Amino acid sequence: MTGVRIEGVGLEMAAPLAVLHKACFDPLPETPWSETALRTILRMPGACGIAAILNNGQPAGFLIGRDTADEAEILTICVAPESRRAGLAQKLLTHYLGQETTARRVVLEVATDNTAAIALYTGLQFQQVGRRPNYYGHGAARTDALIMARESTDILP
Repeated sequence: MTGVRIEGVGLEMAAPLAVLHKACFDPLPETPWSETALRTILRMPGACGIAAILNNGQPAGFLIGRDTADEAEILTICVAPESRRAGLAQKLLTHYLGQETTARRVVLEVATDNTAAIALYTGLQFQQVGRRPNYYGHGAARTDALIMARESTDILP
């Protein structure tokens, strides 16, 4: 996708990020983060938000991570449905993983049925280190989450 830049985001982007998060996670009513929730998360110690910004200034995707001592966690990553399959998630992850940090490893959670995301994470050297049963809600149904981790010393592909 041409004309997209990766840049840091702050509280001023909470509203458009909330709209994007809802578009990405709307089938899961309890999952989309509100503008208020995003403001709270971005204020947490160690939080870092980055976005793929289109030429029109709107985010096509974003990632929020958080450093805590020697570990970093990717709290969310999402790409607008109309911008998927253009490499934006990989660009966001690569940018995040390339930032200076004291974290020795990076962890994330992903639904077991999200095969595209699992393939992306595996391609970036994340490995399954655990599982959370019934973690995500799909209406009345529940889906397990894989806990995946990557050593921060791993060389990016």
